[in-house]
Amino acid sequence: MTAQEFKQERQRLALTIKAMAERIGVSEQAIWYYETGKRKVPQPVALLLKSQQLYDKLLAEKERGA
Repeated sequence: MTAQEFKQERQRLALTIKAMAERIGVSEQAIWYYETGKRKVPQPVALLLKSQQLYDKLLAEKERGA
């Protein structure tokens, strides 16, 4: 997951940096590092966010079909 993808996902979830940090269990500074590319997004964090994207997509499809 790139820095840009990470930031876009945080924005898609409508989370502040603080809220994102709390959600994934890291510091606000870590979020800043991920979003600016100063640190790579750890694989477990990327997997967590990608699974959230998939869940949200499936939920939206289910709601459209209901």
